[in-house]
Amino acid sequence: MKYCYNSIKRSNGFTLIELMVVIGIISILLVVSFKGLLNMKQNMDLNRVAHQLEATLKNCQSKAMYTGSYYKMDFYTSLNRYRVFCKTDLVQDIQLENINLHYTNFTNHKVYFYKTGVPSMGGTVTLKTKNGKTLYVIMTPVTARTRISRTPPENW
Repeated sequence: MKYCYNSIKRSNGFTLIELMVVIGIISILLVVSFKGLLNMKQNMDLNRVAHQLEATLKNCQSKAMYTGSYYKMDFYTSLNRYRVFCKTDLVQDIQLENINLHYTNFTNHKVYFYKTGVPSMGGTVTLKTKNGKTLYVIMTPVTARTRISRTPPENW
């Protein structure tokens, strides 16, 4: 009886081309998912900073009313930071991480809260991510009501 050893195929593993195709597909999936995760993180950072700024504005108003002291917020757009003062004492210094403090329409980038809690003016702070997504923190005059919006205020 003769056996033909040439007709039996043995599979010892994958070919180099098969491995390269699988590695290519995995790397494409990783790049796409990483970009999506990065965008999601930037959006979460933007929302967090906008809510933090909104809370700081409300906090300044209520502290001015309850303590009977003047409060002031200074916005430094070139430094991506804002500071809170009680009279002349620095209360808070907030540096924004990964978010651009793009623009404010407050006079001299400052807003004052009088002893009654009334702001010196209403205004808007524009926050942006590196990929261009924008949120607006809008404060109304007199009542200092704040809100966060994806669109700029109507009076712009």
